[in-house]
Amino acid sequence: MALSVLDHDRLASDALDAVERVMMASSLSFERMGDEDITGSLAGGWSDYQLWFAYRADLDVLHFASGFDMRVPDCRRRAAAALVSLINESLWIGHFDLWTEEGQPTWRHALLLRGTQGVEEPQIVDLVTLGVGECERFYPAFEQVIRAGLAPEDAFEAALMEPRGHA
Repeated sequence: MALSVLDHDRLASDALDAVERVMMASSLSFERMGDEDITGSLAGGWSDYQLWFAYRADLDVLHFASGFDMRVPDCRRRAAAALVSLINESLWIGHFDLWTEEGQPTWRHALLLRGTQGVEEPQIVDLVTLGVGECERFYPAFEQVIRAGLAPEDAFEAALMEPRGHA
C-alpha cells in the first residue's frame, strides 16, 4: 500500500486565510490564535454569538462552532441535554452540544477537505450563516428550558412554530 503525504502547513494556512478574508470582508471582529484557530463574534437578534474556527491537519478538516453565552447550571443539565437531542434529530447539517468546560450550548460542524482544492469563501459564509441561524432559531428554546424550567419537548415545539403576520 502506497501512502502519500499532504502538505498540511499549506492546507492549514489556506483554510484559515480564507476564514480571515471572510471575517474581514464582513467587518467581523476576530483574532487569529496561532496557526490553528480563529475566534470571533457576531451580533445576533437574541445574543452575541461566539465564532470559533479550527483546522486539524491530521484529519484535513476545518471545524466551526457557534455558541452563545448561556451557562447551563447542573440542575438543568439533564433537561438541556434532552433539548439538544430533540433539536439534533431535526437538523440536516451540524449539531448542538453542551460543552462541558464552558457549560454552554454550541452548534458545531466540520468540513472535510481531503480530496478537495481546499475550502472556498462561500462555504465559510454558509457555515457561519447556518450556524448562527440555528443558534438564533433555538436560543429561545434553550432559554425557556435553562432559565424558565420549561419541559424540553414544549420548548422544542415552540421553536419549530413559524409565526405569521405581525403583532
